[in-house]
Amino acid sequence: MQGQLRKSPLEVEIDTTCAHCDGPIGIVVDSDLDYRIVKGGPRPLVFEPDVDWSRFKDPDIIDGY
Repeated sequence: MQGQLRKSPLEVEIDTTCAHCDGPIGIVVDSDLDYRIVKGGPRPLVFEPDVDWSRFKDPDIIDGY
């Protein structure tokens, strides 16, 4: 999102662990919300939550869900 607002490409690398097998997972997500898996497998499920921001009134994203 920040990359789209700044009109410049942006990437973030996420290092995490699989909740099922405890194996390492590395994911790179760019400002177009494209992603690639850099370590781990099988392919993890990656998605963007569908939020209607015009109706989002809660003080933070945790309570908004």
